Amino acid sequence: MKKPALISMMAVLALVPTSTLGGQNADPAQYHNSTSQKKSTKPASILGKVGSDCKTFTADKDSKIWKVNNPEALSGIEGRHVKVKAHVDAAQNQIQIVSVHEITEEQTGVRLHDAAFRR
Repeated sequence: MKKPALISMMAVLALVPTSTLGGQNADPAQYHNSTSQKKSTKPASILGKVGSDCKTFTADKDSKIWKVNNPEALSGIEGRHVKVKAHVDAAQNQIQIVSVHEITEEQTGVRLHDAAFRR
């Protein structure tokens, strides 16, 4: 008579801790938003070209086209090659511009002051 009671009591005790652990693991997942994980908190440096309407930015690295959330930050430098620091939202292909630095094109050609021309 004691064996069935003992077995049922052990079964109940074995199921109680697993059900409470399962509830604890499920709760934190409800509070995490998948889009917030893909949005950067630290500004990223990106080299690229500003679109003609300042609403797009094409990265040099992978030719990815980003939608600019604040196009007024790029006004006046349409079509130019720049380096931007921006918060990146990869889930929606958007960037929020923090700062912009225009990259000056270096002239190619012969420079007489180079080491190759010194004697």
